[in-house]
Amino acid sequence: MDISEILFMLIVGVGMGFSLMGMSTAILFSPILVSIYGSKLGNGIMFVPFLIADLYVSYLYRNNYDKKIVLKLIPFSVIGMVIASIFANSISEDIFRKIIATIIMFSSILFFLKKYEHKLTKLSWLFGVFGGASSYLANVSGPIFNVYLLSYKQKEEDFIGTRAVFFTVINIIKLFMYIFIFKNINIFTITRGSVAIPTIFLGVFLAKKLLKIMNQKIFNTVVVLLGLIVAIKMLL
Repeated sequence: MDISEILFMLIVGVGMGFSLMGMSTAILFSPILVSIYGSKLGNGIMFVPFLIADLYVSYLYRNNYDKKIVLKLIPFSVIGMVIASIFANSISEDIFRKIIATIIMFSSILFFLKKYEHKLTKLSWLFGVFGGASSYLANVSGPIFNVYLLSYKQKEEDFIGTRAVFFTVINIIKLFMYIFIFKNINIFTITRGSVAIPTIFLGVFLAKKLLKIMNQKIFNTVVVLLGLIVAIKMLL
């Protein structure tokens, strides 16, 4: 690894920290990683630091998560990941990105139409399946799950805690799938991903400071708008 690659991964770590707190900053670094290393290796590089950081955030917010929501989403998300692993080689990344982007945009619009917002909680199967598939193939499931979780009108701490615990469970399951099926966890991806780990904690720290000065309504709006930006970027 050269100096520029190390510096880039350190910056990526800060973005990952913000992403873990519910802000979809993955849009800033995920496309760059994929363009440099390809989708398979790019996802592998992001996976290890994300898993470690999810464990860390889950510990921080261990008393602020909704077990029922996590248990409701996991089965459908696993189904989505299994489907993705089966069809990973037969569907183009471009088509998949457009499908996920459409779902993100549709669910985000429903979120802003307040009379429909509460109904999103009944669509755990839809968010779970497509969120699981997008997590497996492209690591862009954050905006999908964010809209679903925000529809429960949790406090910021409960939203972050539920999100972190859910992604921790999903990523532990995905670890075995990545090792034995997708085969993108290796020395190459681990060494590069590990560089980002220290600055992830910096990103989490900065995001926590930022969230303290935001009220609940602004926080929810920012999270959903960032998801819309991700969707628009994926469609372009």
